[in-house]
Amino acid sequence: MNKKKYMIVANDLGYGEVKANIDDEYIQQPSVVAEIHQVTGDPISDPTESQIKQTVGSLLDNMDVTIDNKRYLVGISASNSTLPRKAFDVNSGFGKSETELSLILPLSLIAAKKVQEAYEAGDDIFEPLKADVVMATALPINEFGRNAAAKRESYTKKFTGKKHIVILNNFADPISVTISFKDVQIFKEGEIATAIAIKKGNIKELESALKADIKKYSPDYADDADSLIKDSKNVLGIDIGQGTTDLALTSNGKADPFTSTSINQGYGTILSNALDQIPIMENGYNLPDVVALTDILNSDPTSSIKKENKQTALQAVEDNVDSLVNDIEQKLNTILSKNTQLEVVYIFGGGSIPLIKMTNLRDNLTRNLRRKRSDAVVVWVGKDYAQRLNEIGLDLLVNAMAARFN
Repeated sequence: MNKKKYMIVANDLGYGEVKANIDDEYIQQPSVVAEIHQVTGDPISDPTESQIKQTVGSLLDNMDVTIDNKRYLVGISASNSTLPRKAFDVNSGFGKSETELSLILPLSLIAAKKVQEAYEAGDDIFEPLKADVVMATALPINEFGRNAAAKRESYTKKFTGKKHIVILNNFADPISVTISFKDVQIFKEGEIATAIAIKKGNIKELESALKADIKKYSPDYADDADSLIKDSKNVLGIDIGQGTTDLALTSNGKADPFTSTSINQGYGTILSNALDQIPIMENGYNLPDVVALTDILNSDPTSSIKKENKQTALQAVEDNVDSLVNDIEQKLNTILSKNTQLEVVYIFGGGSIPLIKMTNLRDNLTRNLRRKRSDAVVVWVGKDYAQRLNEIGLDLLVNAMAARFN
């Protein structure tokens, strides 16, 4: 594939973070924007070559874009800002595909990456740039509803229905990128992780991580680890995201759309509920949004006040975990009643990282399986791949799509 002709984009748009692979570069950014209503910044005027190189090199971390006459800080830039931030509302009832963020985030990443590629190629980035794009992306299983074809068509048209102009405002002389989507395919979250990334990815480090997990937590299955990973035809993937948890079932080697399902909550729902609880707790305090809460949870406090604040936040999160864990267990029981030949249950997704650490989810699922007389093994993919499986699956798929344009 001639990468100069088409940009190849795997867009795993999560409620909490967007994980993308654009022309073989992995990019991970928070799924957040901050709209700018009053411009107070001081963009670079008459930049030196050194300033251009430095600004372009850090462009993905400092995205300031205008799309459809609205100006935004995007991703890391928005997360670091004190402006009011907008993220996916996990309690809104609207699907990802119905929000403006589903367009703003990928368009911004593609435009910024195009500028970097043009600069590296020696092109004048202050002349209008054009990007022709082939993209694979995914949605939660339940967002497809009863008419998957109609959902795919409507979401695809958001990208292919017109040319998109993105203005990057990092210089006094703005940079313009016109993006045309030549092909966009929509897949199902969770399904692409188990059926594509694990089965067909041929990633040795991932296979080693899966085998190590089986040997450590399910030693009775250690001798069968290879065959379980490579040959199992009845597999359940539990993809715990921020806004949804997808349970993608493969039955007899084929995706099972009738039994696969989603739970309309994820780890982000837990954080949202914790955010509401913190002000009424002992040593409670107010936070503006989930982004600020996440910063506290990930912090390494030194003062006594900050230590108490983190402990309060952790307690609030723990208080709100049970609802999601119970829903996952109930959905597993339903799936077991439909497929009695289950061999492997994979746990992954960004939300799985804290849940594995703070709950007995793995043990609870194993007990449920044994209670139903199932010998399926529960495998967590590990923190190195928990957030990346959907993106890896999409990258394999989009490269196959792009090959058709040779």
